[in-house]
Amino acid sequence: RLLGDFVRPPAMTELQLERTLEPPGPEGGHIGFTVDEMAQIVERMLRDLGLRNNLSRLVILVGHGSSSLNNPHEAAHDCGACAGGRGGPNARAFAQMANNRRVRVVLAQRGLSIPDDTMFLGSYHNTCDDSITYYDLDSFPATHEDDLAHACAMLEKARKRSAHERCRRFESAALDLTYDEALRHVEGRSEDLSQVRPEYGHATNALCFVGRRTWSRGLFLDRRAFLQSYDPTLDDEHGTVLADILQAVVPVCAGINLEYYFSYVDPTGYGCGTKLPHNITSLLGVMNGASSDLRPGLPWQMVEIHDPVRLLIVVETTPDVMLQVMNRHESIRRLVHGGWVQLATLDPSTSQIHLFVRDRFEVYLPETSVLPDVGSSLDWYRGWREHLGFASVRPADLAKERS
Repeated sequence: RLLGDFVRPPAMTELQLERTLEPPGPEGGHIGFTVDEMAQIVERMLRDLGLRNNLSRLVILVGHGSSSLNNPHEAAHDCGACAGGRGGPNARAFAQMANNRRVRVVLAQRGLSIPDDTMFLGSYHNTCDDSITYYDLDSFPATHEDDLAHACAMLEKARKRSAHERCRRFESAALDLTYDEALRHVEGRSEDLSQVRPEYGHATNALCFVGRRTWSRGLFLDRRAFLQSYDPTLDDEHGTVLADILQAVVPVCAGINLEYYFSYVDPTGYGCGTKLPHNITSLLGVMNGASSDLRPGLPWQMVEIHDPVRLLIVVETTPDVMLQVMNRHESIRRLVHGGWVQLATLDPSTSQIHLFVRDRFEVYLPETSVLPDVGSSLDWYRGWREHLGFASVRPADLAKERS
């Protein structure tokens, strides 16, 4: 069967997305969405991400998940917001919806026009071996082949560099690996039956930034940050779009952070100890060997390099707008007021930071305004396995342009 997979072409499948019968249900024509529902999904996503204008000819949606052998906790590396599912099907479904001409007609009537030459492509990033799979290439138009080839070349570089940064945290990887060697190393880890640390997942997470990408571009974050796009200039004075984003971002990212936090501070009680004796039980959880209670939390092999801190969420908005959002949504307010997460705002106009302390926002005064300048991330982390501080990545050619 394994040899056959090398020569057998992949099965061609098609998602059944459109519902033709009411009410929604699990069978036949009751499965899926109406055209109006598809339009609502696409509109919500594009508006939340700030992708309303100037869409490029090719937009790639990337879902994430993980695959490894001999790992009863494999699902823990998949999408927590999808109950341990993988995000590839979601990315594929969204691309198919956004490419639907009838959906685009509805969107245009709502004031959101997608250019005729813009194509969406779904894909899947395996975070264990850093591979990327593209969906529905059989129906991809020849007019966009050059755009796709360019994007694939850039993503190929990105996956090698991602693997290289990850390898510095693996004791099994030498600190002087090349990019190609690092990629081969993570690919080997995912297929190693004896490997109990195929990937560290979200370990070391400490920060969540909700704002425009321009604020964080060029900043070395040591793979410790969740980055959520949000453009405050496209929102109203009540933070309506921001509220939609934070209703998902705050509970999900806080949940991930607290899962790692408690599994580290009490690996036996809140975590589940070492994964070596774990067996999957009824597809519900894991237990030690053949008899024990179901074990909660994460195994030590996922959290051993984690730094147990409460997540700091930095939102590009004003304290007034943030307070309005918190007052309207109890799930966000309880996490912040309860101290389960730390919260700060970054003023879009002045860049002033306010930190939420004892039920109110206070002006934050930074301890320093100087960051080390480096030519690349590699220059900063080469030779180090432990946590690193921030640095400003300024490639030589970009530094010349700025000067």
